[in-house]
Amino acid sequence: MAGDACTDQVGGEPRELLRRAIACMTMTKGLGGEAILSGKLPHELSEPLSRALMRIEAELLLHDADLFTVQRGEIRTQSERRADSFTTMLQRLVD
Repeated sequence: MAGDACTDQVGGEPRELLRRAIACMTMTKGLGGEAILSGKLPHELSEPLSRALMRIEAELLLHDADLFTVQRGEIRTQSERRADSFTTMLQRLVD
């Protein structure tokens, strides 16, 4: 969330829990060169990670809604927005 920059939270969840969740993930390359993230997370990490991603995705959706026009349509797909929410969360974790 926007006010998270000066707190110990990112997307409304404890920064340390999110860092631990990210540490459980591995990245591999798919056949088309895309990055594939995987990992088995315990509930105490998967739940805050999911909530933080949902909140950040909601922020991005509100931003996209402000830019929506009939001529242009949506500026990114739901899949793109979800990927962008993950990237945004990672950026906020290191800030």
